Amino acid sequence: MFTAALSNGTIISLVDDWPLQELKELRKKDQFYCPVCEKPVVLKLGRKNHSHFAHHSKQGCSYLPEHETNYHLTGKRDLYNWLKKQNVPVKMEYYLPIIKQRPDLLFRLQNKLYALEYQCSTIPLDLIEKRTEGYLQQGIIPVWILGGNRLKRRGQYHFTLQAFEWFASIEQLTSKRVIVYYCPETKAVSHLHHITPYSTTKVLATYNEGPLIDTKIETALHPHFKSSQLLQQWLTIKKHWRYQIPHPYPQLIERYFRQLIYKHRLSPSLFPIEAGWPTSNCELLETPTYIWQTFLLLECFQYQPLNQPFNKNIVIQCMHGLIRNRLFSQRNLLDTKPWTFSIDGYLDWLVKVRYLQRLDSTSDQYIRIRDSINPKTSSQAIQLDHKCMLRVIEQNPLYLNSKMKEELN
Repeated sequence: MFTAALSNGTIISLVDDWPLQELKELRKKDQFYCPVCEKPVVLKLGRKNHSHFAHHSKQGCSYLPEHETNYHLTGKRDLYNWLKKQNVPVKMEYYLPIIKQRPDLLFRLQNKLYALEYQCSTIPLDLIEKRTEGYLQQGIIPVWILGGNRLKRRGQYHFTLQAFEWFASIEQLTSKRVIVYYCPETKAVSHLHHITPYSTTKVLATYNEGPLIDTKIETALHPHFKSSQLLQQWLTIKKHWRYQIPHPYPQLIERYFRQLIYKHRLSPSLFPIEAGWPTSNCELLETPTYIWQTFLLLECFQYQPLNQPFNKNIVIQCMHGLIRNRLFSQRNLLDTKPWTFSIDGYLDWLVKVRYLQRLDSTSDQYIRIRDSINPKTSSQAIQLDHKCMLRVIEQNPLYLNSKMKEELN
């Protein structure tokens, strides 16, 4: 950490670029204390690494449990200077006694107070929830920026996210979920946007980066990216699901899926065409879309008579039992949006592919206007998945290239 209290209570900050000799003299004649837990701390002077304060190895701070590496210290200092250069009022490691928390940076922007946490190491979910709730109780908006070292790329559009990293996601109308990263080694800010999960830890997303010096704080907090064409990439995910070899010792959710499929005399690789799509708010559930959407098609929608109205609450009730029993898992996110929003997103998507019809734009009443499509072979399933994707993209003409237009005609 960069701040400490002297014996007389005066707070000093090492981001003020103290001369090295002056710090040596100060260390000889005074004692330093943690402003949070009030335990003695050591001033560590460095030529290669940043000078900083640290707790004694056997007397860690209960309020600041994670160890700060030079990577983290450098990034935190860079972000502090970045805000200062934009004339944003900012405090480094400012202690908030009411909630006993000390964000890396506390700053004010457009009459709103923000707590910026620069997170480079893995921390428990309950700790990140506690910090977030503490800030919100004080009317402070929490902002989580992850260290660039946390970005785990598995392909051009494929990335891995740990559970706690979802807390750093910002929901944007145009870009879905966005996560902001900063790497102090490359001095680059990067955004992972249009984040769409296809398993508990794996996601499809689009990646952009640029120099920190050219990035405004408003852009970092509220990025705007053009609509992504990840729907075309999603076909590779569906193909993987259809061709995956059954595990000899499947998890509970996979066993349930097989039982569900066999009950309806289908094959696991031939689940309905209308299942397994990246619908709006699907990230609220950790359970893969091909499982919970197949469940709704076979166990809920199929039992609604054709051309007869039914209420959205019927669909929610069908899912509620599996959510309550934790067979279908919810994802921990910073916002408090309920899992039922994932149902809304799927209903809207089924309207687009003309499986359902909504009575009017404000109604919770729907009509099933056709049966789901159950492919007979794997090759037919792949073809029908592609055709379904084209029909969805057709409603967004900007996505259509000449080849797609030919396939639609």
